[in-house]
Amino acid sequence: MIRIQNFHEHIQKHPRIADAFEYFQTAEKGYYEKEENGTERYKNALSNFIHGAFRSTENPETITTCGNLLLRTANIEDYQFINEAERDEDCKSWVNNWHLCTRIEKFGDNNFLQTIIETNNRRIGFIDFRDMLHNTQVELKRIVITERGKGYGKEAMYLSQKFAFEILNRNRLHLGTKVENLRAQHLYHATGFKLVNPEHIAYFHMLKEDYAND
Repeated sequence: MIRIQNFHEHIQKHPRIADAFEYFQTAEKGYYEKEENGTERYKNALSNFIHGAFRSTENPETITTCGNLLLRTANIEDYQFINEAERDEDCKSWVNNWHLCTRIEKFGDNNFLQTIIETNNRRIGFIDFRDMLHNTQVELKRIVITERGKGYGKEAMYLSQKFAFEILNRNRLHLGTKVENLRAQHLYHATGFKLVNPEHIAYFHMLKEDYAND
């Protein structure tokens, strides 16, 4: 169990986390107070932030590789890269830009995993996974590739499939994108995903049996 004293000592060593915590206590707390069951949701978010403050400073670990790409865990040192990737002109219409306090909170959420894609020790994208506590499926919540036109997008999708079906041993990998994002939908089709709902959000999935037969 993390002691509050240890938490405050930790964030004093990491000014960016301290600044994010100050923001969390003001803007984020105000947001939760407006929501139904906001007090309980804020307590849960606060717990995640405290745990995330420690996890975000852990050394990255390699998860898996596929082709020329490597997938590893992210940490706070990756935040600037992730932040700039989210704000890129080609991405910002499809991906929301998260404040550092949100990223730290997600580091403490056991149901969420933040990862970095590398090639030759160079960051070229990131993937966020959700449903990490689910027994049979995992969701690819966000993916951004910063170097385009080199085939990294397709390789990254195969990397996520390997992670879902070989590392996690799940039966289903699913994701969604806006119906206007035709480039992303083309990529999903090209890497074996099937469209299961074409409405306001275009939902795709792949089953383990399809991955095995690919």
